[in-house]
Amino acid sequence: MVAKIKQKWNELKVLPPGTRFRTFHEEQRNQSRWVKIAYLGGALVSFAIGVILAFIPGPAVVFFALTGALLATQSLWVAKLLDRGELKGRELWDRFQTWRKRRRAERRRRQATARGS
Repeated sequence: MVAKIKQKWNELKVLPPGTRFRTFHEEQRNQSRWVKIAYLGGALVSFAIGVILAFIPGPAVVFFALTGALLATQSLWVAKLLDRGELKGRELWDRFQTWRKRRRAERRRRQATARGS
């Protein structure tokens, strides 16, 4: 079971950003009713754990993300939403990295100028 989950995870990582969740949703469409119920049950349990852990900084985010991923297996709408969210998140992360590099370069420049004075 764990090996199968790892295999699915590796397949998901290889897919291009912006298509991962829709592709996974399409693959899950032909699963049996019990598998679909298990996914929805897992999403419900994950969401409940996330709500409980929401009062502790950090861990709840993991459970809410897991809830979204499990729901995306059963809902095309959620899968599309997560794909768009992934692209937007990557864009924001790239902007943050660029801003951080610029800020570090400016700080180094100011320190070098201060030493030279």
